[in-house]
This record gives sequence, structure tokens and C-alpha cells, in this order.
Amino acid sequence: MPLECFYSLPDSIEEHRIIWRIEPRLRLRINGLRQKVEHEAQCNEKILEARIARYLFEELQQHPEHELLRYHWIAFLVRRCEKVARRLAHLSSSCLRDLIQMGVEIAIHPGEFFEKFDTQLSQIEYWYPTLKSFSDTKIKHLLIPKLRDFTGLDTLGQTDLGLAARSSRKRVKEALYHSGYSPAELSQYLLVWQCFQEIRNSIHLGVNKFQPEHFQEIAKLYSKVRLTLVLPEVEQQNNQGEEIKIWLQNIGKAIRKFLDPPLDSLDTFLDSQSNGNGSLIDNLPAQTRVDYSQNQIVAEFRNFLSHLLEELKENQEKQILFLRYGLELKQAQIGKELRSQAQYQICRLLQRLNNNILTEIWNWAKLEPSSEGLNEIEAVLCQYYSDQIDGFFERTIQFLGRQSREILKLFYIARLKPSEIGEKIQKTETEVKDLLQAIGQWLYSSMAEQIQSEIQLQFQPQGAAEKRITVLTETRLETILQSYLQ
Repeated sequence: MPLECFYSLPDSIEEHRIIWRIEPRLRLRINGLRQKVEHEAQCNEKILEARIARYLFEELQQHPEHELLRYHWIAFLVRRCEKVARRLAHLSSSCLRDLIQMGVEIAIHPGEFFEKFDTQLSQIEYWYPTLKSFSDTKIKHLLIPKLRDFTGLDTLGQTDLGLAARSSRKRVKEALYHSGYSPAELSQYLLVWQCFQEIRNSIHLGVNKFQPEHFQEIAKLYSKVRLTLVLPEVEQQNNQGEEIKIWLQNIGKAIRKFLDPPLDSLDTFLDSQSNGNGSLIDNLPAQTRVDYSQNQIVAEFRNFLSHLLEELKENQEKQILFLRYGLELKQAQIGKELRSQAQYQICRLLQRLNNNILTEIWNWAKLEPSSEGLNEIEAVLCQYYSDQIDGFFERTIQFLGRQSREILKLFYIARLKPSEIGEKIQKTETEVKDLLQAIGQWLYSSMAEQIQSEIQLQFQPQGAAEKRITVLTETRLETILQSYLQ
């Protein structure tokens, strides 16, 4: 029965559905109103529902804090939230439960929600459908920003044409450039976009309501303007309205890719219009002042990078970079170490940090930005944090006693067996093994403490970070000892 939407409330929200429960007080009130309306006039179910909804709405306007009235409309709005959430579920990987839970937050204040609804609509058969449409539209517009924050996708819920319409010329140019369009294609697309904006502004119509004739107008304007311009040679096109629409949608797709790159990739690009060639490492020596030696240039760069990373203002930025490039954790593992942050959030933060760091490097080296640099920034950061971890190892070894250092030197450098080491230090083979194990455990604990202190983060017990430090202790110790104890 349609009136159930006014007296059933969520009992539980599962991944793909809501389990509803009937609230007896609300149903009793609705049944009383139903009998009253049916007694006054015979009407079909739709009109009956509309009359009861109108009565409840007018009562809510007069008594917005009345408990039962509020719950009638909370029940109604949660039902509308479920419908809207099902329509939006295809926009992201979020499950229906997440969307509905966001919607429930909207529904708990029905008086405020309906504050701007036009109550002057008098015809009962049109009033209620209008109220439903108003509710769905408002829920959608309130829910999409929450969903964008939740997913980290800035373009979520926007059509390709809408993105093209709302973007600046600079943004369009950047997006097309970084999607791999040639200079000739870029000039062509920018002209189409400009004609699109002129037609859109002249007819004052939402882009998602454009009809074929509107795209044909853009095509005519484009053909006219193109004759007056000297554009790079491109393959001749028919320039009909349908083709213009495809071009505009391609612009929107490029903007979407530029603003919301795939979550499993860090290959985003800098805001640049340069066609600069060569890698970061290749360009650094050539572009820095020539009166410096190669070693001085590298030392200056390392000092600059160290200062840049140490000056990061947010602790979380330092934590993410160290966990990713120092301990080489995956994004999902980083999220767990940072108290269950979602993978997409870690991915977005890494993308932003990589771009910011590379921009600073370009500015320092006085180089033209190039997308090639992003392919190398990870290697640069991995080397930086690898050197930092080696420094932690060296400081840790300094605190070892003389005998412990001797045992490590004999085992890792001289390659003696525990039994042979025992003969030299007057201990049994078992005692030597126990000592090696105890020294390794102490080194691991000391390393973990240093790293946690450095990035101001308490690792999850038995988590990926702790396991990775154990592996580093086992695999890097021999290399460090070779350079430190020789």
C-alpha cells in the first residue's frame, strides 16, 4: 500500500537493501486519517494518498517540532532517499548502504528540508507528484556533494557536456593536452568549445537539454569561424551537429580523466602546456649552473629535496610518503595503518603530493614542466627514503655493544657459521644463535621506534608496517654492516 511510506522506518540497512519495520503509532495515525478521508469522499488510492500527504504537510508547517509529524515525514524522505540512492549507485563503487546512510542524515530535519517548497499548488492531483519530484531533486543535489567527498571524485554526477560547459578555456586546453591530443586537434577542439559557449550563452538553455538543432547551430558557427582562421592542417570533417556533439563529449571525457584519474594509477599530469622533452634526472645537471660539478649538483638537489619533505606541514603527508616510498606499502595497507582510511583517499593524497613535489623540483631546477617527470618522481622518493632508513640503521648499530658488533661482523661479513663464531668468543652454537636472534629483535624494535617517532605514527599491531620493518631488518642489515663495520 502506497501509504506505507508514511509509517515504516528503517530497521537495518544492508549492503543492497533496507529492512523496513512498521511503526505502530504512525500506522495508527495514518489509518485514522484514511478512514476520515474515505468517509468524506470516495476516491482512488492515488488521490487518497495525495490528500493524506497534503494534510500531513500542512500540519508539519504549523507544528514542525511535533514528534509524530516529524517521523511521518522522516519515513517519507527515507523512502525517497532509497529511490535516489538506487539511481546514483551506478555512479561509483559505493554500495547502496553507504548512499542511503548519507541520505538518512538529510531526512532527519523534514521541516528544514521542505522550507522552500511552493505550498500554493492547489490541485491535489498535481501537488503530491510535485512534492515527490521536489524531494527527489533536492535529495540528489544534497547527496551528490556528499558522494563526491566520500569517493574523492570531483566530476561524479556531472555529464560530459556539463563538464565541457562549466570548464574554463584553460582547463579545457590542459585536459586535451594531457589526454594526448595533437596541436592540430587541440586547436580544432578549442574552436568547437568556443562556439559551443557562444551558442549556449545566447539561448540560455541547460546543456543537458540541448536538442539536435542546437548542435547543428554550433556546427554552422564553427564552419563559419573556421574559414576566418588559420588553423593547423587536419583531416577534413563533415562538421554536422552529431559530430560536434561527439567532440564536446570528448572534451568532457578529457576533463573527467584530468580531474579524476583512475584510482589504480598515479600517472596524473602537471598543469602545463609544455612539450618539454627529457627526464628529470637527465635535465637536472644540464639545466643547473654550469660552474658546479656533478657531485655538487647532486648534493644540492638532495639538500633541496630533504628540506622540501621535512617542511611538509601536515603529519599525514609525511606519514603517507614514508609508508609508500620508505616501507613500500600498498595504498590499502597505508589506509589501514592510518586508522582505516579508504584506498581512494590515499590514492588522491599521493597524486596531489607527487604533483606538488614535482612542481617544486621544476621550479628549483628552472625546467619546463613535463609529464615525463612524474614517471621518475617515485624513484626519486624511494631513493630518498631508502637513504633515510639506512641512516636509521647506522644510528642503531652505534648503540650496540662491542661483543654484539663483533658477532654481527663475524656472521654477516666474515660469513662464519654460529658454531665457528662460538669457538672464537667461547660460547656454544645455541648461545650464538640466541644472541643473533636477540640482536635482530633489538635492531627491529629500535628501527620501529625511530620510524614511528620520525613520522609521528603508532603502527598497527601485527600490521603491514611492522612486518615490512622486520623484512627490512633482515634484508638490509648485511648491506649496512658491509659499509659500517668494514
